[in-house]
Amino acid sequence: MTLQTIKHFPYMKVTIGRRNSLRFHNVPLKKTELGSTDDKIVALCKSLLDVNITVDDFDRSHIIGSIKKYGNTQLICRFRNWKIKNSIFQQKRKLKNNPDKTVITEDLTQYRQYLMKRLNDARKRHEIDSFWTMDGRIFAKKTPEATKKFIGGMEDLSELFFSN
Repeated sequence: MTLQTIKHFPYMKVTIGRRNSLRFHNVPLKKTELGSTDDKIVALCKSLLDVNITVDDFDRSHIIGSIKKYGNTQLICRFRNWKIKNSIFQQKRKLKNNPDKTVITEDLTQYRQYLMKRLNDARKRHEIDSFWTMDGRIFAKKTPEATKKFIGGMEDLSELFFSN
């Protein structure tokens, strides 16, 4: 085990616990449907992603926060295994240009969400080309031709922004 691994070990345990979870953002949900988040996720996966899952494919789903002004909310779902979660996450590109603006993201820790926000801001300023997550890890590319770089913390962000 490296010093870096030991230093981040408690953080790694938290991330591993989130490995089988996905967050569904901007899901249209009425207050009368609060008890049927499982059915909502199954329907969303079938209709928008062409992925056939059943309620038996996940352990639990629930709303996060409250229903927004226009009837959209965020749902989180913990799948029974990584393969099911990954089959859905790989199809998330099919959500581009959907009328509800539904988005699927991995269930990241607050710190990694912060890193993603910083990367998104950098992309909007055209300082980087792209960034993405894979199994809770964050990667970025400064240019389309560049090699992907793992972003584990602020040091990696600084290195990405200030490297040639």
